[in-house]
Amino acid sequence: MENLELFFIPSPLMGHAGQAIELARLFVKCFHHLTATVLIMKLPTDPIGTDYLDSLADDNRIKYIHFPPMDLDLFQDCPTVGFMADAVINRHKPIIRELVATRFTGSGSSRVHRLGALVVDMFCTPMIDVSKEFDVPSYVFFPSNAAFLGIMFHFQTLQDDEGQDISELAQLGTKLSVPSYTSPVPLSVLPRVLLDKDQWSKRFIHYVRKYIEARGIIINTFVELEHHALQSFDDKTPPIYTVGPLLKPEKTSSNDEVLQWLKGQPKSSVLLLCFGSRGWFKADQVREIAFAIERSGYRFIWSLCQPPSEGLKGFPQEYTDYNEVLPDGFLERTTNKGKVVGWVPQTEILADVATRGFISHCGWNSVLESLWYGVPIGTWPIYAEQQLDAFQMVKDLGMAVEISLDYNQIGKIQKVVSAEDIEKGIREVMDENSVVRAKVKKMQAMSRMALEEGGSSFASLTSLVDDIMQQSSQISSKLK
Repeated sequence: MENLELFFIPSPLMGHAGQAIELARLFVKCFHHLTATVLIMKLPTDPIGTDYLDSLADDNRIKYIHFPPMDLDLFQDCPTVGFMADAVINRHKPIIRELVATRFTGSGSSRVHRLGALVVDMFCTPMIDVSKEFDVPSYVFFPSNAAFLGIMFHFQTLQDDEGQDISELAQLGTKLSVPSYTSPVPLSVLPRVLLDKDQWSKRFIHYVRKYIEARGIIINTFVELEHHALQSFDDKTPPIYTVGPLLKPEKTSSNDEVLQWLKGQPKSSVLLLCFGSRGWFKADQVREIAFAIERSGYRFIWSLCQPPSEGLKGFPQEYTDYNEVLPDGFLERTTNKGKVVGWVPQTEILADVATRGFISHCGWNSVLESLWYGVPIGTWPIYAEQQLDAFQMVKDLGMAVEISLDYNQIGKIQKVVSAEDIEKGIREVMDENSVVRAKVKKMQAMSRMALEEGGSSFASLTSLVDDIMQQSSQISSKLK
């Protein structure tokens, strides 16, 4: 069988790109007649993300095309990272169109195609237009969960079919009944990107409308975890393919000092606190976290980052001196108990037998990693759809401990979470005999079975590849 090439086009956001790369690796590992080319776009204000993407090593069956970061001056009018990512994607559209064109040789009856499909990130929907131009099928890769995809489709239906002004939902003061969630959804956990008029009308509604044009939607989840959400989709939605859990690959250079320290700790004794590549707290909140950690008495690794100087358009940086933000004497008093660091190799820490609990921003990458390694989460969402992830894990699935469900990094009236509440959450997430831990351990086994031959995600991936091959065969027939 002749090799067929797939283009993977991730968003220029680190978590999205990492999952897309892992998806590409899964394709070529399981199906030897497929090759993958990953097209890497980068944000000009994200040095950590750029370093991460540059660190991912090529392998024999995956090709990477790294586009250089564009000049920051081109994006001065973008108010947030999300708008900037959209602008970067749109500026790469003609470049990627030319790349797609190189995969077709000849003309007329002698025209030959070597490209089987475009797999585009949930934010890269302008590339669906490119796929249509060349009559190549496109599949949307949705690196978040099925429940969040369900609420996006639900809001699109409310607006387009029922004339509802989505931005007015926040004024209703009630919970919403959303098909993809089993529990009524409080307005307080709805992401700003869905309720903010600019974010919804200028960004997210356009994504959802383009999803309907795709050949299928690939979701980083598995049936055993999100059975209810997956059952909520109707025949108006393109076919759904569950291929998870895909874990974001780590950069090749790890924090050896932290990992070496972790290896010396007793089994199931360490708490990890890590809030993602864009997670940060103001000084008053940092102090409350420090007080809670110290009072709890547990060993810990705390990834602590400095707020960005550019506001909503920037990314957090690493502190040069943690003493400027931590309580006096904290580092000295906890020197034998824990580590305060900047970036950490999260996956490697969760995989270590010494790790027992995880305080997390509840990005979907982190949720899947916690389940894969059987480490319960204490929920502390920061931005994007993380509030919904936290809500689903705590209320719908019962697989996480609630510290907060509606904390919002950019909330104008966001209250500081008290040390008392944080300490309570730490103790619950570290409880070896909790119901939450038992459920997480059970789902750990299911997550691994899903990817094995005969598992739900393996079967779904096989069905997806069959569809790609069928479409490729039909396109070849047209060209003859």
